[in-house]
Amino acid sequence: MTKADPFKNEYRWNKWKKTKILQTSTCQHPMSQKNYDLVLEYLLDMEQGYNTATKGGRSYIRLNSIRQRIVWIIENLGIEDITQATDRQILEFFNSMRSGARLSSKGKRFQSVIDYAKIFAAFWHWYQRRERTKDVRDITRYLVTNEVCESQFVYFTMEQLRKVIQNTMFHHRVYMMVLFDSGIRAPTEFMSLRVGDFEFLKDQGMYELNIRQEYAKTFGRKIKLILSSDCLKDFLKGRQHDEPFFTLCWESYVRYMKRVFMRTFGDVATNGGKSLSQIRPYDFRHSSACYWVKRYKSESAFKYRFGWKENRMIHYYTKFLGMEDTISEDDLITNSDAKTRLEQELEKQKQSNAVLEERMQQLEAMILKTAVREIDGKMV
Repeated sequence: MTKADPFKNEYRWNKWKKTKILQTSTCQHPMSQKNYDLVLEYLLDMEQGYNTATKGGRSYIRLNSIRQRIVWIIENLGIEDITQATDRQILEFFNSMRSGARLSSKGKRFQSVIDYAKIFAAFWHWYQRRERTKDVRDITRYLVTNEVCESQFVYFTMEQLRKVIQNTMFHHRVYMMVLFDSGIRAPTEFMSLRVGDFEFLKDQGMYELNIRQEYAKTFGRKIKLILSSDCLKDFLKGRQHDEPFFTLCWESYVRYMKRVFMRTFGDVATNGGKSLSQIRPYDFRHSSACYWVKRYKSESAFKYRFGWKENRMIHYYTKFLGMEDTISEDDLITNSDAKTRLEQELEKQKQSNAVLEERMQQLEAMILKTAVREIDGKMV
């Protein structure tokens, strides 16, 4: 099973490898030969997974992102030999990006400075492993690289989505519901799905989606589709297991999505600070995470649904929703049956504790009486 590549990342990477040009379109002067040789070696090692902190080569989309950003960083640092850079120079450079003193090629402030810092830190740590000597200092030690980049996104609720799909064509409606329900990564994971990845669970009356390891970004997982199962029944009826689930042109679908959100709500800002007219398919994943974080009782189960390995994304979305230090059982458990079962279990536990406490009191009274008798006997 192949992984979808709508933006032709594999083609772009292989095309670059034929030329090996390491220069951005805005740079007037090419980087020095020493820097060029080092960056080229780094990129090819990333493709193979050599001298890397985590095993395995990087994906094509990741390789293209690394290439574009590391070249831009080294060009704009303006240091003839990057291996001679100091930690002060590096810190000042990224601080200038963060403060707005250094702008992007489009004249705008950077929204993801942490992402750039992470890429440079990975490059430098690769260089340290390459040299295999303790003489190479870690010049990235003052950079902030362990935080989630809190970039703005278009946030919408389930109620807003229901309004949108009321006036949406059937295919688009199904795709939107599955994107929101599953929180799947789009377009790569979503466009890789096959009809056979949806299994109807008769005993539960819903579909289970199998996001396979072959095309998952992190790990394969099976998740229940509670919100979109009803519309999937008609959509999947009569289709072959090996058929692609998504059958539209991706670019046309994205344009349609923007139009239908604009038609429904107009050009208004959302909780995420961006207009609904700027919506992207990945915003469905963000909004889905905001929806499900309030409904999962277990952090590990919530992480599993979204394919995360770390807890920091949970903290990001709870902070976005203003849930920090206010989350309660009522926030997490919304199903009335689940609440009833929990209340019954708590009541049973209270009754059991009361019985144990009563028995303890009786035991303590018996011990006290025995002790008094022994003392009285000795006194006689």
